[in-house]
Amino acid sequence: MGLIVACLIVGRTAAAESAAEVIRAFGLTGTWSVDCKRDPYQACENNRCGARLTYIAPSSGAPTIRNVIGTFSSGQVRTFVSTIHAATRVADDMIKIVSVQDPPPSTTLVWWRQPGEVWEIVLLKVGDKYRTFSAHRDDWKKIEVDDGFEVRPPPPPPPAQAYVDLPTKWLRGKNEMPLFERCGD
Repeated sequence: MGLIVACLIVGRTAAAESAAEVIRAFGLTGTWSVDCKRDPYQACENNRCGARLTYIAPSSGAPTIRNVIGTFSSGQVRTFVSTIHAATRVADDMIKIVSVQDPPPSTTLVWWRQPGEVWEIVLLKVGDKYRTFSAHRDDWKKIEVDDGFEVRPPPPPPPAQAYVDLPTKWLRGKNEMPLFERCGD
């Protein structure tokens, strides 16, 4: 009996998909954007910048997410990379990704992702597009998206212009997160 149980456990482990396989099967590999027409290498206009998320799932090595965001200077972008440590199907139309923000620091904002932090992200597939359904640090002390809606800290108390310490209160927005479309790779 013990041998049968051991074989079943080994069989399940061997059959488990790798993070890269899950990402490929979900159809995430490639480059995505909320607006593929807006080029991140062109200067931001009206406080709107081009941005691209590229999911890379190599046959060996850890998958990554490469995020390129435009700036107010044409030809200059900010690039952030996260290493994916796990990816699992939550449902046919949902995937959960556990990633770690790689250096350099993404921003000086204390409530934004910082190098070394572990983040859990759930993506919801909507036809041939997807939207972020949930995004938070693994301890829930930083939240970006909850139930498909953007979450931000409230404005810092006066006279502060920015948070020095991590906010303890978060506000959920009223609009659903935008859909990402696949851009020509």
